[in-house]
Amino acid sequence: MVIEQTEQGILIKTTAPVNMKAVQKIIDYFTVLEITSRSKGTEEQAARLADEVDKKWWQENKGRFLK
Repeated sequence: MVIEQTEQGILIKTTAPVNMKAVQKIIDYFTVLEITSRSKGTEEQAARLADEVDKKWWQENKGRFLK
């Protein structure tokens, strides 16, 4: 495996077969790091937003779980 940092970003090369689902999880993690590095919100604001999202999701999906 070769990992290089270029002006355009980070380049990872592998010759061995890899689990693409695991690679996607790593990419998703880096995406979160990239997004959060630009965030000006506080942890408290993020927690409140997560609660709102959870409540909305539950209202929209509880029928799938409660019969």
